[in-house]
Amino acid sequence: MKIGIVVATKEEMSPFFEVFGPNDQSFSAVNGSYEVFKWNLEKHNSAIYLVQSGFGEIAATSSVQYLISEHGVNMVINYGVVGGLDDGCSVGKIGYVERAVHYDFDISANGHYAQGEYPGKGVFLRPEKDAVPQPTLKYYGLSEFVCASADKFVAAGEPKRKLKRDFGADICEMEAAGIIITCNRNSVPVTLIKAVSDGVNEDSEAFKKNVQDASLKCVKLIHKILYNAT
Repeated sequence: MKIGIVVATKEEMSPFFEVFGPNDQSFSAVNGSYEVFKWNLEKHNSAIYLVQSGFGEIAATSSVQYLISEHGVNMVINYGVVGGLDDGCSVGKIGYVERAVHYDFDISANGHYAQGEYPGKGVFLRPEKDAVPQPTLKYYGLSEFVCASADKFVAAGEPKRKLKRDFGADICEMEAAGIIITCNRNSVPVTLIKAVSDGVNEDSEAFKKNVQDASLKCVKLIHKILYNAT
């Protein structure tokens, strides 16, 4: 089993080394665009390939495809921090993405395409295959999230509450939609584990303050899941 782990930022990635220890190998892409860190789980005949994608859906999509095409990963886990969209998603709450809405996708002005395969405004996406079975995620106490995903950081207050009203989303972030689309089109199972770093009335300062602690919660959970399931 080759397990691809995708994370957006250095701050979110650093706890991985704290929990899993020093990596066994590292690889660089030909042009230096990616550095991939590998851990061999010899007891379980598996390996982990970790890459930092950078912010946003396009960057995340590229990183996932790189892991699939160049390293042959056959499951993907994405983890990271998110903004909470209502009072029930307070800082530190952790869950998995049951479905995501690509809320910034909008071609409603073109009626010809705003039908069938190309809905007009907001596209809901689900992983076609789960890298970690949902009963396992629920066993570990994870909440089930509807995730609003787009290439934008959402400001506190009304912008976050509007995403809740418009799409019924619980959290917002910048990578999920691209990751789900890429994995679905490659028939690769994917699970997205997210922890809240900034609540509905909090902004970038809370994100900066809480990003490492929230990421550490995700990594500790991934460690438990992989060592019990692989």
